[in-house]
Amino acid sequence: MLAEPILITGASSDIGRAVMRHLLDRANPPLILAHFHRSSEKLHALHEEFGERVQLVNADFSEPDSVRAMAESITSNYGTPAALLHLPALQLHYERFKKFDWANFQRDMAVQVQSVVILLQHFLPKMVKLPRARVIFVLSSAVHGTAPKYMSMYTTVKYAQLGLMRSLAAEYASSSVRINAISPSMVETQFLEKVGEVAIQMSAAANPQGRNATPEDLVGTIELLLSASSDYIHGVDIPIAAGSVC
Repeated sequence: MLAEPILITGASSDIGRAVMRHLLDRANPPLILAHFHRSSEKLHALHEEFGERVQLVNADFSEPDSVRAMAESITSNYGTPAALLHLPALQLHYERFKKFDWANFQRDMAVQVQSVVILLQHFLPKMVKLPRARVIFVLSSAVHGTAPKYMSMYTTVKYAQLGLMRSLAAEYASSSVRINAISPSMVETQFLEKVGEVAIQMSAAANPQGRNATPEDLVGTIELLLSASSDYIHGVDIPIAAGSVC
């Protein structure tokens, strides 16, 4: 079993809340530190339902000082997280490369990559002293096979996360920290609000199962990577795409 607590960044997302509910429904639920930026009624509802097992931590991941302050507050109030599940991202939207928005790209890099670099620089030296610790990145099937069209910003950021995961896995291979990633195909969540319905339907039709993923499709693999059953799994990126990529 993992020591407590588990830090979930981007916890207000549909995936974050699905994972939290599965973990909290256990007989002996862990302490979950649920990161959010703007107000989240759904996270507050989970806090009211499960009480002290859910602690909300706030930070603007586009601002390095805010991330550092959150990390220091977590250490002071809760100790060292035994696991970090990294979920935050800007909303996905399709656009041709000629419309590449550099400012938006930099913000997404800050939210998805810079933030986790800051957090891991703070926590990893402490996590290696734990008997068992976990870091899980949530990437995308875009990093497998041929890259999708009209998603240059999103794909580049996800490859940056993949490179970070692999380099950290190499550096910490002999430690007690297991560092892995999952790469789902399109997941039908609020993250897709700016994606046209036609694109969502086309993605579902192209999948061997004829549908897009749901947050529940990801939970089992995440729970495995958090568990003692993954003690010999390290530095891997697991596609969750119903066979559409491998």
